[in-house]
Amino acid sequence: MKKYIMFSASLALLLSWSGTAFAQNETDALRYSRLGVSGSARIQGIGGAQTALGADISTMISNPAGLGLFRRSEVSLSPGLQLRSTDANTNGFSSSEDHNVFTIPSAGVVISNSGDNEDKDWKGINFGISLNRINNFNQQFSYSNTIQPPNTIVDYFAVQATGRTEADLDAEYGNYTTLAGLAYGNYLINFFDEYGQATSYANPLYSVGDISQQEEVQRRGSQNQIDIGIGTNYKDKVYLGASVGIITTDFTQESIFRESGHYIDQFDENNEPILEGDYSLELRDEFTTRGNGINLRVGVIARPSDAVRIGASIQTPTAYTLTDQYQRTLYATTLNPETEQPENTSASEIPGEFSYNLTTPFRANGGVAVFIGKYGFVTADIEYVDYSDNKFREDDEFGSTNSSYFTTVNNNISSLYKSAVNYKIGAEGRYEVFRFRAGYAINSNPYKNSSFDGKVNSFTLGAGFRLQNFYLDGAYVHSTGESLYSPYTFSDGGEPVVGIKDKQSTVMFTLGYNF
Repeated sequence: MKKYIMFSASLALLLSWSGTAFAQNETDALRYSRLGVSGSARIQGIGGAQTALGADISTMISNPAGLGLFRRSEVSLSPGLQLRSTDANTNGFSSSEDHNVFTIPSAGVVISNSGDNEDKDWKGINFGISLNRINNFNQQFSYSNTIQPPNTIVDYFAVQATGRTEADLDAEYGNYTTLAGLAYGNYLINFFDEYGQATSYANPLYSVGDISQQEEVQRRGSQNQIDIGIGTNYKDKVYLGASVGIITTDFTQESIFRESGHYIDQFDENNEPILEGDYSLELRDEFTTRGNGINLRVGVIARPSDAVRIGASIQTPTAYTLTDQYQRTLYATTLNPETEQPENTSASEIPGEFSYNLTTPFRANGGVAVFIGKYGFVTADIEYVDYSDNKFREDDEFGSTNSSYFTTVNNNISSLYKSAVNYKIGAEGRYEVFRFRAGYAINSNPYKNSSFDGKVNSFTLGAGFRLQNFYLDGAYVHSTGESLYSPYTFSDGGEPVVGIKDKQSTVMFTLGYNF
């Protein structure tokens, strides 16, 4: 039973559900702390393994010590196209949807004076500014489902009314602020007296036959990081660097959930139905999260020989300030319990806004690169991150986590997530001015005590050519992962579960100029 409860809780958190207006939950903590393959086309072509490599503008998101390897100033721009395909499957019904978007995965400039200090032990200081897209949230999927009471979304509405009084919900009329209020205003939940106790119940609790469900989910947005860094070089043996990362986050989720079926609302003394009919509903749910974060990264690269480089870096926890804006509208067709006639109704929640803070975990990277003369190199990275260290707090508590809501969320984060070790490996082959690349990255499973494996695999290919002052690189990245999704959840299970297979491909190019 304990294993089942943990599994149910885990699947509820793998993707955020449309039944909640608030985005401050365990799913969002993971969304903003789990990063994919990023960087220039050269780096993405080798699976993102750049901790020990250096001399690339995107090195600041992995190891700013790589700035110390620049001999000349450089500017680059990387346009790209991201293609995402999502398959959803539930109860034998499956669908597949695509979502494509044009992006700028990487851009930046490095100003170097190292070439002017060849005769000195310290070769000078190189400055860099880079922009990298570290997360892509664009995704859409839909599914169809059949379910039986008491596991419908109307039953879920009734659960949301637990502890509420009839007068309490009446007070929301015209100024709805809760999901239970919306359902009550649309005659989807009501009250009756049983032994003098007011009890909420869902009208379709006594539904007949299967209940049909459909949902469409669309997500948009991204995380982008601006890094401002410096790097230096000691005797071409040791390279040191530091960078400040400023992250912007923009995430929007829109969902349309529909449910329909036949229900019995009232019974006579012989338990025979006296009021029954068909019902249908449509819940439109939208929320947007925007905000900024900041972190600091320091690193070192050692070159014990011309053939070997060893790198390491650490990044402080990222401190975010986020703001959610949310609104829900519920449409329904059901019997009016007073007139006993079918009626079309609708109610909208008052738009809400809430600001809060999120601190994502410390990260540590290590890497090694081995050069095979003029023929190329092999490089590998390892990254440690503890996803259970994500922490929410209210915006006005100055570090306190005493809020009962955030205390519960933070405890769930500690219970459901664990530390993970991510791996990246890549290689580059050289022939005259041409470069050929391949790589592989594993974003390991972040879930604790769950039979579900949430790892993400990425396969990469790349090619390019380099002239004296100009270079052009191309890369292709294909990532695959699986997850589970539920539009709403019950504490004891029974909610619909949708299997999600996500495939994302990125095609990008980097144009660079040395000066």
